[in-house]
Amino acid sequence: MKSKAILVSFLVFLALALTLNTVLASDFVSISKVEINDIVASDSSTVVAGEVSNVVPVEVYFKANEDTSDVRVEVSIDGYKDEIRAFTPRFHIINGSNYVKRFSLKLPSTMDMDNLDEGVTVKVEISSKDADSVNAEYTVVLQKDLYSLNILSVDSPLRVTAGSTVALDVVIENNGNERLNNVYVKASIPELGVERKIYYGDLKPVEQETYDNIRNANNKVVYLNVPRNAVPGTYNIIVEAYNYDTSTTVKQKIGVEGVQSGVLPATTSRSIAVGEETSFDVVLINPNDRMVVYSITPEQTKGLIVEVTEPIVTVGADSSRTVKVKVKATNSAEEGTHLVTVNVNTESGLERKVDFTVNVEKPSTSTGIGTTSITGNNTVLVLTVILVIIFVVLLIVLIVLLTKRPAETEEFGETSYY
Repeated sequence: MKSKAILVSFLVFLALALTLNTVLASDFVSISKVEINDIVASDSSTVVAGEVSNVVPVEVYFKANEDTSDVRVEVSIDGYKDEIRAFTPRFHIINGSNYVKRFSLKLPSTMDMDNLDEGVTVKVEISSKDADSVNAEYTVVLQKDLYSLNILSVDSPLRVTAGSTVALDVVIENNGNERLNNVYVKASIPELGVERKIYYGDLKPVEQETYDNIRNANNKVVYLNVPRNAVPGTYNIIVEAYNYDTSTTVKQKIGVEGVQSGVLPATTSRSIAVGEETSFDVVLINPNDRMVVYSITPEQTKGLIVEVTEPIVTVGADSSRTVKVKVKATNSAEEGTHLVTVNVNTESGLERKVDFTVNVEKPSTSTGIGTTSITGNNTVLVLTVILVIIFVVLLIVLIVLLTKRPAETEEFGETSYY
């Protein structure tokens, strides 16, 4: 009787152990299938063909074996410079329910491959905070493009000044499987109508040990001239590498700034009389690293004649020049203060308006009560002195004439000699 009780206890313990082991060995989800690029990869032995750089859809189908929270599904491709990974937010699953999660993965590019064809591993991981992760792996075979160009880099300044030259250092590489003949690079700024094309020559698919002036990569500098009248703003630089068999294009931004300059009026106010002329100095400062052309245009002012001695002025890089503005008051100029304006322009448009004030005074020609002109006083004084001198001379002459007695005539009688 005792031995039967022991045997029953042992069988019960064994059953519990087997049941516990079964529970522990069970995954919280079961992956039923995975589709990569619309091809079903039912197990890890399935090989899926893929094209380099393509974005392929990945669908993961699975069944929940228990109720679990904080579940996340992740797909990835490891072993490449750029991270290839996608995952879902955390979610809850219900025991017995079937789920599907969809992703998009960008396959490695041909430049990441060393051989004509190469296999990559797509990893699928379903994880939870309360259970061990469920993993699966599938193989995708990539084949290198026969003809492929890659623009490795385009080095250019972030900002330039209108009228300057942009130097683009462009590095290209043949990362296909065949030689590329007669490769060109074209750079352009479409919004400004600027374009330049240069010849890069032939490129081999791999670097050769025996150097024969043909290699798998090359770099040259492409120069673009930004128009002087370019409106300040942000523009697109389009760089295209191409030959008969293939082409590739990259785009990047560049900022164009207007010409930086300074305009300083030396003196801003003067006084002149009608018929007189005066002048003002305008100092043009060019802090740029290239020559700037200024045009100075006066606005019309009633009663005044305004002239610029040098309407068109070129100022060298990091230097300055002085321009004179002449102002003459005509007979029709009204007495009072007049505003004189000149517009200083550069290639990119109006730079600054410079204002001067001219006070026109009419000369006084008469004397009034309590006021006497300095010029009138001098004239009267001179005339008075002249009249006094003339009067004194005449008076002296008159006195002399009156005091002089006339001489008596001597009478001689006749003398007779008979």
